[in-house]
Amino acid sequence: MRLLVSCIPYDSGKSGISTYVREVVKALAAQGHELTLLCEPEETGRGRDCGVSDEGGERGASSLASLVPAASDQISIRSVFAPRWTRRAVFSMLWHLFVLPFKLRRWRRDFDGFVICAANRRVCAWYPIETTATVHDLANFHIPGKYSRLRMFYLAHVLPFFAKRAQHLVAVSEATKADMVKFWHCREEDVTVLYNGLTRDARGAGDESSCRLSPVARHASCDTQPATDFKLSTLLYISRIEHPGKNHVRLIEAYGKLPREIVEAHPLVIAGADWKDAEVVHEAAKKSAHADLIRFTGFVDAADMPRLWDEAGFYVFPSLFEGFGLSLIEAMDRGIPCACSNNGSLGEIAGDVAITFDPYDVDSIAEALRGLLSETREAREARVARGREWIKRYSWEDHAKGIARLLGQTRVARLFGIPVARVSETEAVERIISFAKRGKLETLARKPAFIATLNVDFVTNAVSGWPFGGNDELWGYLRNADFVTADGMPIVLLSKLLRRPIPERVTGADMVPRICRRCAEEGMSVYVLGGDREAIEEAFGKLGLDGRELRVAGIDPAFVKLDEEQPDIVARINAAKPDVLFVALGNPKQELWMGRNAAKLDVGAMIGIGGTFNFIAGRVKRAPKWMQKSGLEWIYRIIQEPGRLWKRYAYGLVKFGWLSLRAMAGGYR
Repeated sequence: MRLLVSCIPYDSGKSGISTYVREVVKALAAQGHELTLLCEPEETGRGRDCGVSDEGGERGASSLASLVPAASDQISIRSVFAPRWTRRAVFSMLWHLFVLPFKLRRWRRDFDGFVICAANRRVCAWYPIETTATVHDLANFHIPGKYSRLRMFYLAHVLPFFAKRAQHLVAVSEATKADMVKFWHCREEDVTVLYNGLTRDARGAGDESSCRLSPVARHASCDTQPATDFKLSTLLYISRIEHPGKNHVRLIEAYGKLPREIVEAHPLVIAGADWKDAEVVHEAAKKSAHADLIRFTGFVDAADMPRLWDEAGFYVFPSLFEGFGLSLIEAMDRGIPCACSNNGSLGEIAGDVAITFDPYDVDSIAEALRGLLSETREAREARVARGREWIKRYSWEDHAKGIARLLGQTRVARLFGIPVARVSETEAVERIISFAKRGKLETLARKPAFIATLNVDFVTNAVSGWPFGGNDELWGYLRNADFVTADGMPIVLLSKLLRRPIPERVTGADMVPRICRRCAEEGMSVYVLGGDREAIEEAFGKLGLDGRELRVAGIDPAFVKLDEEQPDIVARINAAKPDVLFVALGNPKQELWMGRNAAKLDVGAMIGIGGTFNFIAGRVKRAPKWMQKSGLEWIYRIIQEPGRLWKRYAYGLVKFGWLSLRAMAGGYR
C-alpha cells in the first residue's frame, strides 16, 4: 500500500511517541508498504533519525540503513515537510486542522491511506483519505494541570470533536479505549485496540526517554560522579523528568522511607531529559534521606542504553497515568523484575508479572519497592519467567499489520449501527457473486450470505429513536448482515455528512439484472421467492443475456406468513440448491423472513429485492435518470401511487431526518 505517515509531533526523538513513530515506520516499511513521511519543518536531523530524505530527494536504499537495515535495499521511503511557520505548537495544530485536509484532498490519488501516529496531539478537521488515527492516552482528563489552560481546552474540547471523524480510531491499550468511550464519547465498535510492540533491537528507545548519556552521571546535589560507580543492581526508572505526571517526587519520597541497608545495595537511577517542572524533582532528590544514592543520568541515547539496562537489577514505573508503558515490557524482556502503578494502562500491561501499587500513596510505593527489592531468588526467577511469556503478545509487526488491515479492509459507513458498504455498483455485484460462490463451496455449518439494500424505508421500519419506535429484530438482522448497499440517495448524502462517503447509490433494481448476467456467465443458478410469476418470467426475458442461458432453479410465488413456520417453502428452495436466492416480499417482510430462516437454507447468498422484477418487466416505471441521481425518485413514486405512498414517505422522511440529525450531532447509539 502507498501510505502517508504523519510523524508530527516527534518531540526531537525524546518521548514515547517518538519511539512509536520509529517502530511503526520500521514495521510498515519491512512489510513492503511504500511510505511517505510527513515531518516537522525544522527537524531535518529527525528526518535522518527516521531514515528519510528531503522531499524530492532520492528514494530508496542508503537513507534507510538506520531505520530498516534488514530490508533497506527493497523499501521506498520519502518525506514531505510541514511549512516553516508551523514550528510553534499552536500553528502546527491549526495547520493540521484546516490546511492539511486540503493537501490530502489533492494527494488522494497518490496514497491508499493516511496514518496519524499521535491523534491525541494532532488531527485534521476532515479526512479526504482513508485514515487510521492512533490515540496513546487521554492523560489530560486524569491529571489536572498537566498542561497549560489553552492546551487543556484544546485536548478536552477541540481535538476529540475532529479526531472522531477519522475513519479508523486506534487505541494502544484497553484502558485508552475505555477513556475514549468515557471522555470522547466514542462508540466501542469504532475503536480498535492494537497494543504497542516490544523493541528488542533499538535498546535505547524506552517509554519516555531517550537521552544522551554523558561520561559522568549527575548526582542529585548537582555534584558529578562517574557512571562506572553505578551498581549492577540499581533500581531504574526511565522517563522524561516531568512533574507531576511522571510521579518522580512520590517515588523519591517512597525510596527515602526504605531501610538504609536495602538502598545501599540498590541505588535509584532516574534516566531521562528534563521537561516541565523538572526542578521540583531535583529539589525533592536533594532533600531525600538517601540523596547520596539517587542519580540522574540526563539524556541517554540508543548506543548507551544497553549499559544502563545491564546495570539495572530492578525496574520501577510509578507514573500517575500512561497510555501504554513501553519501558515496562522492555524491562520484562530483559529479565528485570518490575513494580509499577496499578492505574491507567500500566496495571493492564503488567498483568500478574509486576508488583503494583497506588501511585498516589507514598507508603504503597514504599511497600512495593521493599517487596520487590527483598524478594527471594525463587520468587524473582518465577516472576521473570512469567514476564518473558507475557510479553509475547506485544509485537510491532502485529501492530503495523493491524493498521494496514484497517486501511485495506472492506470499507463501510456505519449508519445507525448498520454497516453500509462504500462500494460502486460494479464492486457490489462482484462481491455478491463471490458470496454466492463461497457459500456453495462451504459445506459445514454454512449460512447463506445475508444481503440487504438499505433505503429510508428500511431505516424507518428498523431503527428506534425517541420519539419514534422501530423493530429491534429487523435492526439486528441489518446490523449483522454480511453485505449492505445504499439503495437511496438520502443514505449516500448522510454518509457524506458523517465523513464516511459512499461513492454512489447501489440499488436492487440496478443490481439484479447484472447479478443475473454474471450468474449466466458463471453457470450459476437463481431462485425467486415471492412476486408475480408472469412478471418475473417477463423480466427474465428482458435481461439481455447475450445468448447465455440463465439457470432459473425455481420461481415460487407462495404466500409467505411470518407467524408460521412453512417448512415446505424452505424444503422447495433447498431441493433446488440455488446459488442466489432473490426474496421479493418487500421490506420488512423479506428481511425478517431471511433472518428467521437463514440457518435452514442451502443457498449461497440471499438478497431482498422487493418489486425489482416489476421494474425490469416494465410494469412499474422508474423515475428518469436525473431524478434518480438527484435523490428525487421518491417524488416520482408518490405521483405514481399517491394514495398508498404519501403517508409512508412523509413519515419516513421526518423520522429519517430526525435520526440523521442525532447521528450528526453526537452519533447514534
